[in-house]
Amino acid sequence: MRCLITGVAGFIGSHLAERLLSEGHEVCGIDVFNDCYPRQVKEQNIEGLLSSSRFDFIEGDLLRLPLVSLLDGVDWVFHLAARAGVRQGWGTEFGRYVDANLLATQRLL
Repeated sequence: MRCLITGVAGFIGSHLAERLLSEGHEVCGIDVFNDCYPRQVKEQNIEGLLSSSRFDFIEGDLLRLPLVSLLDGVDWVFHLAARAGVRQGWGTEFGRYVDANLLATQRLL
């Protein structure tokens, strides 16, 4: 099966990708490397995945990527991308929160 994981460089996404690869699946992972966590941590999360011939990584924003072509041939979608934390859903960060958590999800659907 071909799987798409958004938020693949996060803790959960990277572990899910490892598991799916270990079970013989192909994985396309997408991550925007937002500033919720240090980029170095997320890069370490996917470091081992990058050596697999069954893993494709795309750095990009779900609001701007060509999702129709990326979803072509995909059997399963695991949508884990989001701006983490409830506090970002209020105040000056609200627009970024809506873009990442609502509009990106709507576009992917």
